[in-house]
Amino acid sequence: MRPAALCLALLLLAGCAAAPGPPAVSEPWPGPDSVNVPVLMYHHITDTGGTDATISPEHFRRQLDAVKAAGYTPVSLDELIGFADGEGALQEKPVCITFDDGYMSTYDTAFPILGEYGYPAAVFVIGSSVGRDTYKDTGRSIIPHFGTDQMAEMTASGRMEVQSHTFDMHQTAAYETGPARTSILPLEGESEEAYAAALEEDFRLEAEALAQGGVDRITALAYPLGRHSDLADSVLRELGVRVTLTTDSGHVNTVTRNDPDSLWGLGRLNMTNDTTDEMLLEYLQR
Repeated sequence: MRPAALCLALLLLAGCAAAPGPPAVSEPWPGPDSVNVPVLMYHHITDTGGTDATISPEHFRRQLDAVKAAGYTPVSLDELIGFADGEGALQEKPVCITFDDGYMSTYDTAFPILGEYGYPAAVFVIGSSVGRDTYKDTGRSIIPHFGTDQMAEMTASGRMEVQSHTFDMHQTAAYETGPARTSILPLEGESEEAYAAALEEDFRLEAEALAQGGVDRITALAYPLGRHSDLADSVLRELGVRVTLTTDSGHVNTVTRNDPDSLWGLGRLNMTNDTTDEMLLEYLQR
C-alpha cells in the first residue's frame, strides 16, 4: 500500500473508533418492582406490659433482636414513599416499626433503644394530647404524652418520623359530654359535607400541633382504631397524605414501584408481651 493510501486508511480507522455508538441502555433499577413490607405496631412501653396496648422494654428489645436475626432491615416511611414514586430502592427484607398515640415512653424508652440498634421508626401522634397527662380539659388522668420539645428532638434526629393519628378524632367516649369521634369515621347522621369539613379542620389543627415540634408536613396517617372510609381517604389524599395505616394484621403490604396507591391501607401487627418470636417471624415471612 502506498504511503498516502496507508495514511488515509489509518485516518478512517481512527475516525471509526472515535465515532459515537448507539445510546447506552440504562441499567434496570436494582431489586424487584414489588416488595412485601410488614409493619409492626407498638403503643406504650412500660415495665409491666401485659395488655394489648403495652409492652415491656425487655420484650421490645427481644423483638428487635428477632427482627435483626431474621435478616430484616427497618426502613422509614420516607423510603417507602420514594420507592413507590420510583425514586429509590428498598432493602431485600424491609420492615417498618411504628408507634401510636405519642406516649412519653416512645421518647424516653423506645427512642434511645432504637438508637442503639440504629433503626428508624415512626410515631403517630394525637395532636390534642401532645404534652398532656390529662384528657383535654377534663382533668381525667391519662398516660403521659411527650411534648413539642421531645417531638422536635426526635424529628431532628432523622431516625423518628412524627406523623398523624389525627388531632382529636381518637376520643374516649366515656370522657366526652357529647357524641364522641372515637375514629375517623363520620358521626351518626353527619352529612358528607359536614364530615369532610370536620376532617379538614382536624387535619389543619394537627398540622399546627406537629409544626410546633418541627414537623414540616403530614405525609402519613394511622387511622384511629384502624377504621376508615372511601370519603375519608378521598379527603386525606387532597390534603397531601401519602401513606395510611390500619390495624389489620391479615393484610399483606405489597409496595410497588411507581404505584403510590400501594401505600394506602397498610396493615400492621400489634406487638405486646404475648407476641412470641414464632408469631413475629410468621408475620414477617408471609
